[in-house]
Amino acid sequence: MIDAQQIRQWVESHLAEEGGFLVDLTVSDGADIRVLVDAPEGMPIARCVAISRLIEGQLDRDVQDFALQVSTPGLDQPLKLRPQYDKNVGRSVAVQLHDGHKVEGLLTAVGDEGIVVEHKEKRRIEGRKAKEWVTDRHELGWDAIATTKVKISFKQ
Repeated sequence: MIDAQQIRQWVESHLAEEGGFLVDLTVSDGADIRVLVDAPEGMPIARCVAISRLIEGQLDRDVQDFALQVSTPGLDQPLKLRPQYDKNVGRSVAVQLHDGHKVEGLLTAVGDEGIVVEHKEKRRIEGRKAKEWVTDRHELGWDAIATTKVKISFKQ
C-alpha cells in the first residue's frame, strides 16, 4: 500500500529546498496519486516534472503499480491555504461565507485574522444627482470563510 504521509514528507522536503508549498495530496484506493503544488512566483511545469520524478524514484512499480499526477491547482479550484491567498492579493475573488452570503471584490489584504475584500460600485448618494463610486471594505475572518475562488476576467 502506498503511504500518503511518506509522499507528503518527500514533497514538503523538496519544496522546502526549492521554494513552494504543498496544497493537497491524495492517494486513492486504486493507487492514484494526485499532488497539487504551488509557489508565490508560480510553479512552472518543469518543477512539477521534477516533483513527479522524485516520487517515481522513491516508489517501486514492481511492488505496486500507480498513477501519478503532479500539477498546480486549477483556476476553478478554491483557495485552500494561506500562501495561496497571499499569492492572489490584488486579484478579484468570490468568497462564499458559512452563513450563505457571498462577497465579491478585490482581495486587498491577508492577515492572521482573515482577509480584506474591497468591492467598488457606483451608487446614488442621497442629496446628489449623479451616481458616485463607493468602496465597501469587507473584513472576513478565517472562520467565516467557506470557500474562496479567484475570479477569471479577460478584460483589460
